[in-house]
Amino acid sequence: MTVMISLIGEQPIPNLLVLRHERPKEAVLVSTDHTHAVARRLEDLLRSEIAVDHLTIDDAFDIQKIRETLRKVLKTRGQPRGEWVFNLTGGTKPMSLAAHQLATKLKASFLYLQSEGKRSRLYRYSFQDGEYYKEADELLPTLITIDDYLRAHVGDYRLKQPGSAFGGRFERAIAEALEGTGLEVKVGAVLAGALEVDLVVRHANQVGVIQAKTGGAARKKDGLRELNAACEQRYLGTYTTKILAINRRWDKTLTNLRELAQAWRIRVVELPSFTGKNPSLSSEDRARLQKQVFETLGG
Repeated sequence: MTVMISLIGEQPIPNLLVLRHERPKEAVLVSTDHTHAVARRLEDLLRSEIAVDHLTIDDAFDIQKIRETLRKVLKTRGQPRGEWVFNLTGGTKPMSLAAHQLATKLKASFLYLQSEGKRSRLYRYSFQDGEYYKEADELLPTLITIDDYLRAHVGDYRLKQPGSAFGGRFERAIAEALEGTGLEVKVGAVLAGALEVDLVVRHANQVGVIQAKTGGAARKKDGLRELNAACEQRYLGTYTTKILAINRRWDKTLTNLRELAQAWRIRVVELPSFTGKNPSLSSEDRARLQKQVFETLGG
């Protein structure tokens, strides 16, 4: 019968994972004008699962005002102290500090989700003998799909099948090599009306996007730029894994591309067996693709 206070930041997935895992009676999504749209998308995803309410903070950096606003919300609901839990993962640091101060006053539990290392680990802290102690920590099971991930970040999207030209056949070959390996795969996602990514892949709660380039385009910056644009904060966010799949090898003359890929944290997968004369992936390239995608997603 708990009510969870969830601080909403620019990244929606940490709050979605915690709410899906904890299943509170109600969630109060605490957002700012800057993150109000994120809260609305989360509500759309969760409305059939739990009751959701909103609270907008006027000043995300005034700890006293944030604390008082939260306190008034708690008071109007009249929940017993033991039924409040605070998720401190998102929001600004002042929002987290204000919520922590209020949790301490109420002797309420709080949660924090650690997402580093391609794993989602949830820490739970409870108030005992005047101090907080770590009560538990656990790795979260799989709680989302690609559809959840895209809807949480951009709302509406659509899928567009690749064409019959050489590049489209390369995309389909990549999808076929990854399907049935324990990965969820979607081909041709069009985000926010115009931004296209060739493939979206998921392992557990980790999601990545793949851009596929062939021929001369495989030796240019376009694929790297497209991946970086797709994973900007306003689209899929910086936690999304970026993979460039090419049917060429980058030789020593393309050091600048390797350095750019490294700087932008893009994994480059070379699949040279896919050619005009033989438009299919060799068993070696299929195995290389599967291995590198799993590694990138933390599998």
